[in-house]
Amino acid sequence: MLQSYFFDSATNQPDSPALWVDDRLYSYSEMETRARRVSAGLTALARSGNTGRCLLFGHRSVAAYAGVLGILDAGMAYVPLSPKMPATRIAAIIKRSGAPLMLVDRRCAASLDEVLSLVDESPQIFLLDEDADGSHLPSAAPAISPLPAAPHVQHQGSVHDVAYLLFTSGSTGEPKGVPITHANADAYVKGQLQLVDKVRDARYVQLCELSFDPSVHDMFVCWANGGCLYVPETVDPVYNAGFIQTHQITHWNSVPSAAGFMQQMRKLTPGAFPNLRVSLFGGEPLPRSLAQAWMRAAPNGRLLHMYGPTEATIASTCFEVTTEFLDDPQHAVIPLGWALPGVELMIVNAELEPVAAEQTGELLIGGPQLAGGYLSTDEPGNRRFIARTYPGLSAHRWYRSCDAARETARHGIVFQGRLDTQVKIRGNRIELEEVEHVVRASSDAALCAVVPWPLDEVGRATGLVAFVTNPQVETALVLRACRQRLPVYAMPQRIVVIDAFPLTVNGKIDRKALVGQCARDDVAA
Repeated sequence: MLQSYFFDSATNQPDSPALWVDDRLYSYSEMETRARRVSAGLTALARSGNTGRCLLFGHRSVAAYAGVLGILDAGMAYVPLSPKMPATRIAAIIKRSGAPLMLVDRRCAASLDEVLSLVDESPQIFLLDEDADGSHLPSAAPAISPLPAAPHVQHQGSVHDVAYLLFTSGSTGEPKGVPITHANADAYVKGQLQLVDKVRDARYVQLCELSFDPSVHDMFVCWANGGCLYVPETVDPVYNAGFIQTHQITHWNSVPSAAGFMQQMRKLTPGAFPNLRVSLFGGEPLPRSLAQAWMRAAPNGRLLHMYGPTEATIASTCFEVTTEFLDDPQHAVIPLGWALPGVELMIVNAELEPVAAEQTGELLIGGPQLAGGYLSTDEPGNRRFIARTYPGLSAHRWYRSCDAARETARHGIVFQGRLDTQVKIRGNRIELEEVEHVVRASSDAALCAVVPWPLDEVGRATGLVAFVTNPQVETALVLRACRQRLPVYAMPQRIVVIDAFPLTVNGKIDRKALVGQCARDDVAA
């Protein structure tokens, strides 16, 4: 069970530091006490019929981390809600999750009124914080009960139970849920323990929100190694460079963009991070120039590039960057590398048949990390989960990644682009159809298209531009609607009104031509 990695370390080293957050260090025994209290309260509620899933609405605080562990220990799946999401998106996740319970911390309680006004049936809400009498809650907060005090009961669960439920961008305009079981997560953590040696007094940093699946890596790989998780109060690149140095961080994990901002701020000076032993980057392409700068800044550590969709549990491949690889200027972007332990990969053509060596096709992912499908059985994306057998491989179920790739003898899997309209910005997955759904609804445009722009030096999207055909549209109103309904990273940077869309020979909107127009407009500006 996923939580066992923490509780085993708590048994073996109760006085060791487990979490640093909000300028305070918490030991394994302190975190265990907090988690068991949450678990006991939830178990008492479960006796009255509330079982299955529990929403977790909290900032990255000691209460939130105790909430993750307590929910798991009670035999439930946690459903994280990011306070950085718009209220409409939080409400959509609450409705689609079907969770009857919600744990909330004081800082998020103030925004519950707006969220719950968008939900037909509100879950039961309980306060996460230790001062559970609710006396410090804002007056505007809805009725929030303290968790019932109860003795802790050891829960015997199954590895096939769902551990957590994350929601990704959906092509229908609604977020789609991905249930990850304990078996899925356990296979990932075990693979990571094989990949990276244990470091004495390890200090892991967590930059992402709990609603982003790399957070699972940060927490449970850290605690499996008996390390301490350090949570900065901000992800500001200037602040975090100093944070690494002040707290002597040994393990880093982020999207390349986070390091790219640090590079722009001239924080990746040679030898800046001598204590870093392992640096992981994933979620988007890693440019060679950034990898070079990072390795110079962290000369005593390993640099690993990871790749994988949420549906296959955090990461599926890894490439270890070496100075020999970086010395070749032809390598503009770091490859995806080879399958992680237990993962199986296959590159296929449109008929799902294996392609010849070095040929480009769609990357399939199989193995014990693969989710069983999306939460909603009628989710169109379930078609990406296929049953298929290939000679020499043991997987019988595969996930169609919609990523174009080819396999090379020297560098493993090399990313060749997307096969659909999904993009990543700062490591966040975005279905362009979801953004188009919001733009179209708020602009009354007959046609709408959203394209990734601008692009950085390696063709990585850093923003979005929306095109509409309605000449009467008020672009300010459309942008306001986007702010209300979309995460910040999915917001179009501008709305462009055009008379007619360029079309391909098949009569589809020519998105490449729209990207070209963006480039010409920027040059003209």
